[in-house]
Amino acid sequence: MGAEEAIGAALQHRGLPPRPDPALDGVLDAVERCLTRFGLRRTTMSDIARELGVARTTLYRQVSSLEEATALVSSRRLHRFLDRLVQLNDQGLDAEGFVGVIAHTIRTTLADPVMQRLLRDEPDVLGRWFADGTVAGLVAQITELLTPVVRQAMGSGRIRAGDPALAAEWIVRTVLVLTAVPTADEELEATVRFVLLPMLDAGTGA
Repeated sequence: MGAEEAIGAALQHRGLPPRPDPALDGVLDAVERCLTRFGLRRTTMSDIARELGVARTTLYRQVSSLEEATALVSSRRLHRFLDRLVQLNDQGLDAEGFVGVIAHTIRTTLADPVMQRLLRDEPDVLGRWFADGTVAGLVAQITELLTPVVRQAMGSGRIRAGDPALAAEWIVRTVLVLTAVPTADEELEATVRFVLLPMLDAGTGA
């Protein structure tokens, strides 16, 4: 089993791990640099250890495997996004605000070196994760984490009242589709608005 298959299987069956301990930030930064440099297929724990300047045994005391390290990187990114969304929501995020945050998230993801490497050099890895159910499992997990944020915005009247879990799922799916099949940058915000604003805008009525 190759690295991408092992990671895909781990994500499919266990989902993303909880928020990583900030003490792991240095390790996860090194993982991201290696993924950018070597790609998912070729990155090894030895590469990460060399990047950190430590012995493999030291690295294994912090993360047990490449699949765990990669899953922790993904978890850290997701929780940073959710933290930012919660912060903006507390400041009064309305429907247009959600559209702006989502468009920004897609742009940031597409500009990320690891994602660029996957899309450019290893698109079949993403395709395999779509086909084997890994992505569907992640959509469900991220939707569950995002739902309380949407529920809070609905409860305050800043976005249209409705089923917060359904709205959260459509937000996640929109990000996923527009990341996997990018649209022209100048059309991105208009596309997100066209797809999501009728669902989110409190002014559209029932």
